[in-house]
Amino acid sequence: MKRRNALSLIGGIAGAGTSVLGPGIGIASAQDYPRENSRWHTHADVMDQLATYEHTSQGAVSLETIGDSIEGRELVVATVGDGDTDVFLTSEQHGDEPTGTVALLKVLQRLAAGGNATGPVRDELTVHALPMHNPDGGMRNQRTNADGIDPNRQHDYEPGATDNPSPETQAMIDYVTDLEPEWVADLHTQTGDYVDEDGESISASTFWPIAAAAQPDAVELSKRMNWAMYDEVDDEFGFANMSQYPGGTGANIARNAYGIRGYGSALLEMTGQVDDRGQRMEGKMVRHMRAQVETLLAETADGSLFARDPDLADTIPERGSSSPWPWDSE
Repeated sequence: MKRRNALSLIGGIAGAGTSVLGPGIGIASAQDYPRENSRWHTHADVMDQLATYEHTSQGAVSLETIGDSIEGRELVVATVGDGDTDVFLTSEQHGDEPTGTVALLKVLQRLAAGGNATGPVRDELTVHALPMHNPDGGMRNQRTNADGIDPNRQHDYEPGATDNPSPETQAMIDYVTDLEPEWVADLHTQTGDYVDEDGESISASTFWPIAAAAQPDAVELSKRMNWAMYDEVDDEFGFANMSQYPGGTGANIARNAYGIRGYGSALLEMTGQVDDRGQRMEGKMVRHMRAQVETLLAETADGSLFARDPDLADTIPERGSSSPWPWDSE
């Protein structure tokens, strides 16, 4: 396991609605805020929340700035746990998909508090989380980064590359390949109202690497991850109805790129953007995604994940659709 020096991050509000997050960086004035409800977090909100976890966790949570967005917003990874197995999670690669950010912050809050609720996770794992991968897009409520580039199509660049059009993604590549985690999980939302063959709405879709160059052991672990989420969460919630995501084979997509590098890799997609749902349904989606993440953490920590049959992932129902999908597959 590779350890890093923790960097202290000072959150808080300075001036009229601006959070000062680093030397000379003033970000996220109130007029830039894309939505006027609690379902959306500005970059400053996320940084302040992470700083709170660091401050209140009595040393359990450490923060590290791993890079900057095009517009200079810090990309901060929160680390919690003392275990020998590293895992990595990221959310909001697409700036108009904030559900994963909210869910991941809640997971970090529980891990920061510790106690019986976290089981062996903090003892067995070291959890690394980048809750806001694309802050410039998030501040605009847009899919792409500030230059109009999709961060989730740039993961095939080599570590240390200087020509990646998404510096946000390059920062993740550099961090993850140095870390060499057991697995990587990528949190998204899928636009549209998707239904199964019985006409029931699909609440979430997951998938694993299918690129030709993905390493067999990594694919096997990834399928175990997907089956664990389906087996536990689809039965746990009355509103849960999960499916396979119809993902593509591109090596540039995060799900595939990290499988090619030899890590377990899972895509988590909740259904429906925030604008498509009311506050109550958004809360359900956050709880659903949080349960998926916590299932992965718990089963990795106690070892039960590695005893799952990877072939069962192929039995997860395929996703149907009642509306056109406007983007290339994740």
